[in-house]
Amino acid sequence: MRTTIFNALIFTCLFLFFSSCANNRSQGNGGSDENKSLKKKAPGKIVFDKEIHNFGTLKDGEIVSFSFIFRNMGGSPFVINKVEKTCGCIDIRYNSNAVKPGETSSIELIFNTAGEWGNQIKGVVVETSDGERKDLQIGAFIENKQFNNLLNTEK
Repeated sequence: MRTTIFNALIFTCLFLFFSSCANNRSQGNGGSDENKSLKKKAPGKIVFDKEIHNFGTLKDGEIVSFSFIFRNMGGSPFVINKVEKTCGCIDIRYNSNAVKPGETSSIELIFNTAGEWGNQIKGVVVETSDGERKDLQIGAFIENKQFNNLLNTEK
């Protein structure tokens, strides 16, 4: 009888030992950290303070600029892959470094009004490394004496 109780006690101890080892593997420090590192962080998200800017009335030949400020509101850094412009009258300046989560940066549009006349809306399309696309627009009314003279020819 003593041998049976002793064997049962040893069996119970071994059972508890091996079952606690199995629980440590699935729920211990290593398990949860490994699962977290396997999950992908949220992608970067570009959020602009404003996406449209109106310069108001300008004279033909003026060169003006505006900086569109943005912030990375996502969980991962991103890079601006490209900025495509709709007009040769726009120059673009931006930093090509990665924008980390929470950081701000800007895209400057420089608008040369030479040869433009009347209401003008110009734009760019911004594309990030996460595949996000945003449209930015600038507008102005351009006073051009040469075009006005051509249109107002009264005899």
